[in-house]
Amino acid sequence: MYATANLHDRYKQDYVTTASPIDLVIMLYDGCIKQMKLAKIHIEDESVRDFQVSIEKAEEIILELIRSLNMKIEMSNDLFDLYQFMVNELVQISFSQESERLDPIIDMMSSLRESWVEAKKSLGSNFDAEAEG
Repeated sequence: MYATANLHDRYKQDYVTTASPIDLVIMLYDGCIKQMKLAKIHIEDESVRDFQVSIEKAEEIILELIRSLNMKIEMSNDLFDLYQFMVNELVQISFSQESERLDPIIDMMSSLRESWVEAKKSLGSNFDAEAEG
């Protein structure tokens, strides 16, 4: 069992280190959405500690998205404002434990994720090659 877990971890690490920049952004969105959904489950199960951990992980992922922004690109300012709103909302949710307030943030993150997936499809391998070089 331990060997299987090690292989899975190594596969994930290899996937992340060889992923294109757009794939990394999509992975961050996936991770953030997952953590917010887990937070909802944890609060329903009255597991406040696990709820807090999931909220903190979601915040960290959004902060990483903020750090990855290229502020020379005009759209980055809008994303920065949106990400900042999400972080502030997660902080408030962390204190209030109102899990229903996560739904709009999950929807926004899911919508952004889909935009990146569509951008990847429309730009194809040209984007990946330009982003890497």
